[in-house]
Amino acid sequence: MLFLDRNNLVSQYNMRKELNGLRKELQFYRDQARMDSIELGRLLGDSLELEKLGREKYMMKRDSEDIYIIVRKPAVKK
Repeated sequence: MLFLDRNNLVSQYNMRKELNGLRKELQFYRDQARMDSIELGRLLGDSLELEKLGREKYMMKRDSEDIYIIVRKPAVKK
């Protein structure tokens, strides 16, 4: 006799596969949170690092400065 219910082998395999994927995702987010907290501590501890981040990532500037953004076109292959 063969019984098919929600605890069959195919369902168990699929649930195990989903569980492993969720565990990998959880580990990724834990690692990301750890790196972000280290970065936050570094930025709050050093005003030069904070200024560097603002200038590079958010294109902030001082009142007496001008910013020029140069966008290069990709080379065309012939």
